[in-house]
Amino acid sequence: MDQWKGRNAIVTGAGSGIGAATSVELLRQGVNVVGLDIQSEKLEKLANSLEDVSTQEGSRRGIFYPKTCDITDERAVQDVFGWVDAALGGVSVLVNNAGIILRSSLLDGTLKDWKCFININVFAQCVCSREAYRSMSTNNINGHIVQINSIGGHSITPYYAHKMYNASKRAITVLCEGLRHELSLVNSKIKVSSISPGSVDTEIFNTAKFRPSSQVVSSRPALKPEDVAAMVIATLETPPSVEIAELTVIPTGSTIQSHGMPSPVNLSNK
Repeated sequence: MDQWKGRNAIVTGAGSGIGAATSVELLRQGVNVVGLDIQSEKLEKLANSLEDVSTQEGSRRGIFYPKTCDITDERAVQDVFGWVDAALGGVSVLVNNAGIILRSSLLDGTLKDWKCFININVFAQCVCSREAYRSMSTNNINGHIVQINSIGGHSITPYYAHKMYNASKRAITVLCEGLRHELSLVNSKIKVSSISPGSVDTEIFNTAKFRPSSQVVSSRPALKPEDVAAMVIATLETPPSVEIAELTVIPTGSTIQSHGMPSPVNLSNK
């Protein structure tokens, strides 16, 4: 991680779960973190907790910059990246972590929910990646874009009301490869990595309309946010000549099939 010490990372959805764990680990490694979240109180809570973050012996902890931002607002995202360019000298790492999961069936779901999926899980990630590319190119930085994907982005899950989530994550899988291809066509050395975890015990399921939400991870082993954060660090630790295109992460002793998505639910509870 020496190559990133003193550099600047932007982490979306930084206020909780994988985003918070990743922010803490990057700070431990001496990386400055601009944490984006739509909920300012979560960013404030994270910032207040950082005094307990220890650093590696002999290393300097990174600086945390909390920024309240709705990543579905293109202008707001551009303003944040513009501030990082002007105040900090540009972005070296982007961790596209923010995302949602809702139970919304193709049979009786709402257009509002479907648009929410695509706006947050797909379009917002594309805007952030585009702005990261512009910042890295302008500042001559061979940076790294890390997308927190899902193993639900690689196969269709057999459970009711998860297909739009499936589709949004499959789109990210395609767009990661597409972004990597376009970067190669312009001879850019910016890396793009997709990390696809199985079930992770985070607050994301509190918005998913599960009854109760604890059923999502209680029936099988689940990863912790810190597990996924460790994989982000492992991806960033690669030398300039190595690029991890796709990294699938599941709990030890499980299978991709058993940890792809939450357990089936009774259709009468939809």
